[in-house]
Amino acid sequence: MNPDLTEAVEALTKETRTKVMQGTEVTVITHDPLLRQLEDAVTSAIGNGGGGGQATGSVLNSEALFRASVIRAQIGDWCRQVEVRPTRDMITDLTRWMVAFVADPQWHISTLRGWAREIRDLLDPPKRVPLADPCPACTATKAVGEDGSTSPAVVVEYDQVVLHASLRAVCRVCLVEWVGPDAVDELIGEMKERNPIPELEG
Repeated sequence: MNPDLTEAVEALTKETRTKVMQGTEVTVITHDPLLRQLEDAVTSAIGNGGGGGQATGSVLNSEALFRASVIRAQIGDWCRQVEVRPTRDMITDLTRWMVAFVADPQWHISTLRGWAREIRDLLDPPKRVPLADPCPACTATKAVGEDGSTSPAVVVEYDQVVLHASLRAVCRVCLVEWVGPDAVDELIGEMKERNPIPELEG
């Protein structure tokens, strides 16, 4: 079995654990599989009239409902292609499909990794830090939103749980990305070289 395929499937179907400092002690927190978290978000939306009990619950849960529907349908198609009968339990179906699948998995691996990234961003949006300097790739300084509002073109994004692994910057105008701590450091250095802070006159 392809190890990359196994890893991509398990990222969606297995529990994960993170260590969190509470005072002077380290506590291990267990998280449900990503697919189960996605289903829970949908159930929460139905049980609370779509509000989820949070200011952003209706938006989060409507997106969760759509994303879960798309993923469940795709997993069902994959199962039928390898003659595995879908049960509509996404974790069970995806695991059984992986065992039966024997073709080139590269496209499927990319799709699975994309699902994991989308679910994480949906349930726990990445933190964003805007950079005021122009994008080195397209020189844009502002991005215009659908409502006509403007914001800095380049933003640094990261996940607080896996800071270094998730760190990236993206220009929301030209869509160029800088992925990883080294690339982000180089981006910021290049911005400062092109736009040095003026010295104060004494």
